[in-house]
Amino acid sequence: MIPLRSLTPVILLSALCWVAIPAGLRADAYLGGEATPQGPSPHRNGASSPRLPVKVLVIGDSLSFGPFGEDLERELSRRFGPKNVALFASCGSSPEHWIETGPTFVTRCGYRHSTPKGSMIEDFTELNGRVKRPKPVKTPKIPRILRQYAPETILVQLGTNWMDSPPDNPSSEGENARSILREFLRELRDQPDPPTRIVWILPPESAKYPAATQDAVERWILAASAESGFATTRSREMTAPYVPGKTGTDGVHYSKEAARSWAERVFWSFYGIRS
Repeated sequence: MIPLRSLTPVILLSALCWVAIPAGLRADAYLGGEATPQGPSPHRNGASSPRLPVKVLVIGDSLSFGPFGEDLERELSRRFGPKNVALFASCGSSPEHWIETGPTFVTRCGYRHSTPKGSMIEDFTELNGRVKRPKPVKTPKIPRILRQYAPETILVQLGTNWMDSPPDNPSSEGENARSILREFLRELRDQPDPPTRIVWILPPESAKYPAATQDAVERWILAASAESGFATTRSREMTAPYVPGKTGTDGVHYSKEAARSWAERVFWSFYGIRS
């Protein structure tokens, strides 16, 4: 079977699709069982397993699922060692899908996690000339991830899928978006040993979405940054212009070469030249 993560433009176009589970239905009915990582089970005496310290936790969408996330993870692993890096990427997801109070989100276009405890990937594959879709997977919630890992730094690469379904009118100040981001940040920090640094990797340049929509999503995240005190990377300054056929094929996703350049710039902006 040949993975198609970076080979088929048609598949990449589907990366923004998602399925929200209707109220009252169990996610297991869609997944045929729990596919995402479970938090540590309580022991019989009621105590939980200790959280595993890691240097960096990455949370992202299809861009982290694909070449950008792979290259960023590789750079981080070279710097800190693979046992100090955890990554969770759910294709088509937006910030509200990761918070406990948000809707349960099932991705049908790709999911992966790569952690010191193990890895999992659901991707498009090709067998005998036929494309097989990945199995649907529930996007894990932040509290579940943080029951397992105690990250020193959290890198968040989310927001691109808001450009398809903005939580607010792009011309507004983004009250709904900022409310979601406040809850997102609260859940990241609501732990005995919160991360020392949170970095939001803003969406990169796109040729698919109007500049006004890209400006709005960036503006909402930057406003939340000023309010809640987390760092940001201005990815559009690192990636513009998006040249169809060179940067990528669908106006949103990035070729291996373009993704590598973006990932290296993000890495260097926070960790300098790798050791």
